[in-house]
Amino acid sequence: MVDLRRQPKTWDRERRVVAKIEWHDGELFPRIGFIVTNSKLPAGKVVKVYNRRGDVENRIKEGKNTLRWDKTSCYRFAANEARLLMGVLAYNLLRMVRQFYLMGEEVKRSMEWLIKRLIKVGAKVAYHGRMWQAHVASAFPLARRYQAVFG
Repeated sequence: MVDLRRQPKTWDRERRVVAKIEWHDGELFPRIGFIVTNSKLPAGKVVKVYNRRGDVENRIKEGKNTLRWDKTSCYRFAANEARLLMGVLAYNLLRMVRQFYLMGEEVKRSMEWLIKRLIKVGAKVAYHGRMWQAHVASAFPLARRYQAVFG
């Protein structure tokens, strides 16, 4: 991390700029990023806060794109609130499935992948002796994984 004070001609005053320089194996040039901030935190903490903020924004985007959190078209507040709460509940359930079911996988699967592969599946759901069972076709490529989660 490099901490700088800069004032290009287009800025009205001097500002703090934190430069983040990363070297990755197999790459010829380093990756360089700049964060303009008014924070008094040390440069390393500024980068951590910025990275966490970016991750939160990715989770919000994921919820909007896959679960349609932004579709609050009812004129009544309570109806929009209920729809958003259902979306948040669905997101948290999918997040738990992703966290525990896909543990150990190198690739972090997206919510959309989970929905297409595990949720939008033709299955027969039956209730037998105090237990729900989901039966999928034997030709379903992810049948064993599906049974591990929902069976």
